[in-house]
Amino acid sequence: MSSNRVVMYYQTQKQGRYISPLPLIGYITHLLLAAFHLNMGNVGPDIVHLNDFMPAASYYDPMWPDIATMQANGIKIIGMLGGAAPGTYECLVDDLFDTYYPPLRDVIRDYKLDGMDLDVEQWVSPEVITKLILQLKADFGDDFIITLAPVASALTRGGNLSGFDYIDLEHNLGQHIDWYNAQFYSGFGIDPDRIVALVLTNPANGGGYISEASVVESIGNLMEKYGTNWGGVGGWEYFNSRPDPSQPWKWAEMMRDAMATTKAKIEGRIGTNSTEERVKSRMFTNLNK
Repeated sequence: MSSNRVVMYYQTQKQGRYISPLPLIGYITHLLLAAFHLNMGNVGPDIVHLNDFMPAASYYDPMWPDIATMQANGIKIIGMLGGAAPGTYECLVDDLFDTYYPPLRDVIRDYKLDGMDLDVEQWVSPEVITKLILQLKADFGDDFIITLAPVASALTRGGNLSGFDYIDLEHNLGQHIDWYNAQFYSGFGIDPDRIVALVLTNPANGGGYISEASVVESIGNLMEKYGTNWGGVGGWEYFNSRPDPSQPWKWAEMMRDAMATTKAKIEGRIGTNSTEERVKSRMFTNLNK
């Protein structure tokens, strides 16, 4: 499983003009396409919306070829399911699952998504999330990426928006979950290489914004504490990312470079220490001949 991921959420596809994700090529590892919703009472393809429209709507005509190009360049495309808008997971209870899950499955197949990010911000039973994860794996195989996006405190059995216990879920289904997209915090209930620290890329995107300079500093601290295989960093969201919203890919470039630089520094230091230990060992051996 890869670590040091750079994850970018891509929800705003138009802001007066189409905002292409292509400039992110070379800087990110995963693009999280947000947000897919299931609409109770709708029928057929109209059950699944990507934000305000069906995925097949002409609104997205410029986007899908760009998504394919990103995949061709090695970037994994993950659909984000749910989020702040309620209702999606209510469609996936036992007696509704066979009605609302198949259209979601079809969208994943039709658009060749590499995985799904399950963002559960409403009460959902452990049985519902378990069934969904197992069904996705059954339909798409072991290589299909499944992530979840809990509030950070949920990974230490603190505050939780989702209803189910993430530590219990990890214990029971961890082999089917690739990683968790969570905010910065200290102390994990889950292996650090399976945590992506999710932050806002612009203060306009919500409360709790952390400047990119502070994020870079935190990356160094996290990698020093948890090792070079620490899971990575993610941003919400792409279109207006600082430090320069006119070039929003610059945020991802900064994060990629920060992780690469810190990893090289740590591994270089470890290599130097190992060399010094070998030299000391040889000196001690020679003195005792």
